[in-house]
Amino acid sequence: MPVTKQAETKTKEADLAVESDVDANDNNERDDAEKSGRKHGRSFIYLTLEDAEKSARRIDEHARRMSIKSFAQALGHPEPVSRFKHKLAALESFDLVKADAENVLLTDLAVEMLYGPTEQARTRARAKAFLTYDLFKETYVQCPKNQEHQMSYVDDFVRVTLKIVNERDTFLKRFLESAAYAGLLEGEPNPKAKAIRLRPAVAAPTNGESATDIKGKAPEDQWVIIAPNDIGSQLDSLGLTAYQDRCDVSQQSAGEVAINMADGKITVEVRRPVRVEIKTSSMLADVTDILKALQSKGFKT
Repeated sequence: MPVTKQAETKTKEADLAVESDVDANDNNERDDAEKSGRKHGRSFIYLTLEDAEKSARRIDEHARRMSIKSFAQALGHPEPVSRFKHKLAALESFDLVKADAENVLLTDLAVEMLYGPTEQARTRARAKAFLTYDLFKETYVQCPKNQEHQMSYVDDFVRVTLKIVNERDTFLKRFLESAAYAGLLEGEPNPKAKAIRLRPAVAAPTNGESATDIKGKAPEDQWVIIAPNDIGSQLDSLGLTAYQDRCDVSQQSAGEVAINMADGKITVEVRRPVRVEIKTSSMLADVTDILKALQSKGFKT
C-alpha cells in the first residue's frame, strides 16, 4: 500500500478513535428517530455543560485561541463541518468561546471556569455558563429552589412552553446533567425521577464571608447570580453599562415588601437589593465615574 494511503488510513482510524461519547449517543438517538419516522421538533443544545467544558479545555490555556480547523481536529473531526458546528454552537451558547472567520477564542467566563483560582470560583463560573443558555435558564427559573418539584411539571413546561415535543427525554437529561455539574441540582441527575430539587445560584461571598457563612444563611438572605444575559438591562437601569465586561451582578433572594391600600386598590412594593461588583485597577478614578453614573439615573449617593 502506498505511504499516502497508509497515512490516510491511520488518520481516519485516529478520527474514529477520538469521537466523543456524545457523538455516539446522539447518532443512536437520531438513527432511532429516523427509523420510527419521528421529527426532532425544536432544536436544542448539542452538548452538556461538562462536555462543553472538556471541549473548551482543548484550547491552549495561555494563547486562549486556536484555529477553527485545528479545534475541529482536536474534537475528532477532520474538517470543521457537520457535528463540529453543533459543538461549536453549544460552546457559544454557554459563552465559553467566541469564533471569528479563522479562530476560536476562549471567553473570560471560560478562563474562569477552567482555570479559576479556587473550586468555588470555578463552580460559580459553571453556574453562569449554565444560566447563559436560554433554554436551560428558562427551565431553571420556572422551578422553585430548595424544595421538591415534580418532574411531570418540568416535562410539561418543556413540552408546552419550550415546544420540545419528541426529544424531551434528551433535553431533560442534558438539563439535569448540566445543572448537577454546575452545582445547582441536589442528588443524581435522573430524568426518570418523580421529583427534583434545585439549588439557587449563590453569588460570590463579600465582606470577608466564607463559603461556610454563605451556606449557613437562610435562603432569603442569600445573594444569587443574575443570569449573564440579564445583566445588561440591570446595568443600564443603573447607568453602569460601561462596566459590563468587568463586573458581577447579583440580587438578594428576597427583599422588603410594603403594601398600601387606598382608593379601592392594593399596591405591593417590593424592594429587592441588587449588588454590582466591579473589578478595578484604578479605585479612585472608577469610584468617581460610578458615582456620576448612578447620579445621572437619579440615585442618591
